[in-house]
Amino acid sequence: MPVEASAHLVNTGLGPIYDGVAHFAMSPEAILPIVALGIFAGLRGPIHARASVLILPVGWVAFGLVGMLVGPLALNSVIESLPLLILGALAAADIRMPSWGTGSLALLLGAFEGWSFGSAYSASRDGLPALAGSAGLVFVLIAFVSAAVLKARWDWTRIAMRVVGSWTAASGMLLLGWGLR
Repeated sequence: MPVEASAHLVNTGLGPIYDGVAHFAMSPEAILPIVALGIFAGLRGPIHARASVLILPVGWVAFGLVGMLVGPLALNSVIESLPLLILGALAAADIRMPSWGTGSLALLLGAFEGWSFGSAYSASRDGLPALAGSAGLVFVLIAFVSAAVLKARWDWTRIAMRVVGSWTAASGMLLLGWGLR
C-alpha cells in the first residue's frame, strides 16, 4: 500500500522564523523581483526607495495572511514570470515614474509573493512565525539593495545596476518560455 506523499517547507531545526527565512533565501524566483524593485526604486531616488522599503514588507505580511487563510493557489510559471519581466524591464529602462507608482509596484509585488509564501505556509501550524521570518528578510533585502543603488555616485554604477535589471528581465523571459513550452 503506497504511503501518502507530502512536501514540506524548509526545516532548519532552528524554529519556524528561521524556516521562513531559509524558505525565502532558497527561492530565487522571489528574490530576483525584489532586487529589481530595489534597483528601480534606488535609481528613481530616496522617496521611491522609502516607499518600497515601507510598502513591500507590509503587503507581504498582509497578503501572506490572506494566503494562509485561502490556501495554495495553482500558479503556472507564466504568471510567476511576470514580476521578473516587469520589474527587470523597468529597472533596465530606468523609466521615470511618480513615487506612488513605485509604491503601487511594491504593493503588487508584496501581494503576489506574500500570497504565494502564505499559501505555502497554510498547511503548517507554525505558518505565522515563518511568514514573519520571510517578511523580515524581504525588508532587509529591499533596504540594502535600494540603499546601495542610492549611494551609487558614478555613472558606470548606474549602468551596471540597469544591466542587472536587464538580466532579471531575461530570467523572466526564460521562465516565461519554460511555462509556455
